[in-house]
Amino acid sequence: MRTLTIKNSSLLLLLVLLVVSIGSGSELESIACPVGQTDARPPVEFVIHDIGNIGMALFNIGMWGDPWGNYLSFEWPSGSLNNYLYIGDFWSSCFGSVTTFGDSVACWASCSDFNDWELKPSEGYPLTYETPGSNAPEQSEYGIDDWDTGYNDQPYGLGVFVQNYTWDIQGFDNFMATELTVTHHSEHGNPGVPLDGLVVAIRGDYDIATADTVECHLDDMVYYDGHAIWCNDPEATFEYEFDNGEDASTQDYYEYRQNPDNPLPPGDPDNIFYYYNYIGVDGIPDNDVDQNDVSDHFTILAKVVASDTLYREDPESGVILFEEGMPFYHFSHTVGDTTYLVVPRNLSYMWDSDSPASTEDDSGEPLMPVMCNGFVGWRLLDVWVDKAGGGIERPSDVDGYPIPISHQWWDWESDPGTDTEKYSFMWGINPDLNGLYSGPAYMSDWVGNPNTPEATLPQNPGPFPFICDSPIRLGYPVFDYRFLQSVGPLELADGDTLHIMGGWVVGRGLDGLRMNADLLLDAYYRDSIWGQGLGVESTEPVPGNDILVSPNPMTSQGMVVFTLAEQGRTVITIYDISGRSVVTILNSEMSAGNHSVNLNTSGMSSGVYFVRVLSEGNSAVGRFVVLNR
Repeated sequence: MRTLTIKNSSLLLLLVLLVVSIGSGSELESIACPVGQTDARPPVEFVIHDIGNIGMALFNIGMWGDPWGNYLSFEWPSGSLNNYLYIGDFWSSCFGSVTTFGDSVACWASCSDFNDWELKPSEGYPLTYETPGSNAPEQSEYGIDDWDTGYNDQPYGLGVFVQNYTWDIQGFDNFMATELTVTHHSEHGNPGVPLDGLVVAIRGDYDIATADTVECHLDDMVYYDGHAIWCNDPEATFEYEFDNGEDASTQDYYEYRQNPDNPLPPGDPDNIFYYYNYIGVDGIPDNDVDQNDVSDHFTILAKVVASDTLYREDPESGVILFEEGMPFYHFSHTVGDTTYLVVPRNLSYMWDSDSPASTEDDSGEPLMPVMCNGFVGWRLLDVWVDKAGGGIERPSDVDGYPIPISHQWWDWESDPGTDTEKYSFMWGINPDLNGLYSGPAYMSDWVGNPNTPEATLPQNPGPFPFICDSPIRLGYPVFDYRFLQSVGPLELADGDTLHIMGGWVVGRGLDGLRMNADLLLDAYYRDSIWGQGLGVESTEPVPGNDILVSPNPMTSQGMVVFTLAEQGRTVITIYDISGRSVVTILNSEMSAGNHSVNLNTSGMSSGVYFVRVLSEGNSAVGRFVVLNR
């Protein structure tokens, strides 16, 4: 890995890691307390997750992986000792008079950053590790915050509770799921002042991979799934353009093919596909390699042909994706007689590219005893805010589905150092932007807000994140890159809680990564694996607001039975599988307790439908099937 330069005393003390050998995932290792840490704070510790097909050390300072190279750091496959992650960490930024330290108004950042650890273990929230855990066969959790003034001289009262889950179930054993619960405690910043324009980010720095003994960190490449030329509006007639006038449909210049110097035959599963800096000879842009008229940047949840709903199957594990749960909000895209139900993949990823030190194309290091053919990344699954005064806000979404505000990349020589630089990077602004960016239209709500000075809207706003185009597209060489995926902006008032769901994922080649990233999304919405995303259809009742559809399937008449925890205005709406509202069967004041409402489906086509009960900010969603003969 890299030569380590020690820049502060806390980092030096963390280096006691060097005296401990690689342990099993069942061990919790303590590290000497950093200078300035109060006795009430838990010690800095680490634990290793290794129950599945990956091995990952994580530290209770908002850090994933081991940059010192002593422990499993996204090892894949399990037991190979081939590590893909240099470091992953948690970042945040905001602007305004949110702290009483320093200038009254400025750009602020509280980050777990290599050489600059601004978040420390929280009192009462030590690192814990369980096998099995409540949500997964292997899970760990801890709390961190930014108000230890010995390490952060501009705290703004950010508390973060981190939970990590891994599985040993085939199909779900190639990722680590992560929940981030972010709460504002203004008494540790500027009392009563909200964090207006807060942006939270995950930074990933993959060195791909340690099996490559020749400068493994200098032949990486980075890209993003979820920004592609695909429009949910069938009436759209415009050609989307970047601000520099370039047609966005010409953004992809990569041929998607196997390594030409690979000694393996084309049918060998280890002879995986890579991106190359050539114009495709077949003229097919890489955003639809499989030629199904749906961008490869999107997860296909299912497809509907006539009244039949067809779900995808993972060919390796046999898992049927999304049959037991899918995002309630999704897009429908019709091609001929087939309607695809899709969501953007929200996936920042990296891979081993062609090293400039090699005379042959050595992408994936095919001649290594352990090949570096894993594609690795971070996927955003869900984002919402629980308001302290009640209710839920979804700060960054397209038609109800969450998206990042930006995906950025840079090489390590351009690392942002100051709060102002980190703030700009999290807002999607860095020196490599070069005018090639689009941006989500919802940003117009923030333009002009004095507490969000970086809020901009391109000339041609689109539905997807601000991105800096791929290094290849800009003519940059393979090198040592990082990525930064940000969510927000949002206002986090005192006591508000931001929830971010996502995960670190790996797979053989881009196809394998995309499949495993989709299995991660499936796990989030699958009742028996992780635990139901916000707005998920559910076969189990929601506590305090239960719902049952009977009979199921039904032919023409049925009943919706539900329980309200409290009195309030109640709305019951039926949706088809593409998310379109079909009929509202109730909209009235209802008392607390058990209720039932008749449901007439005689005019509905056969197929899958959803029913949502919404009352006093609480909701429950059920699924039922109509079989009209």
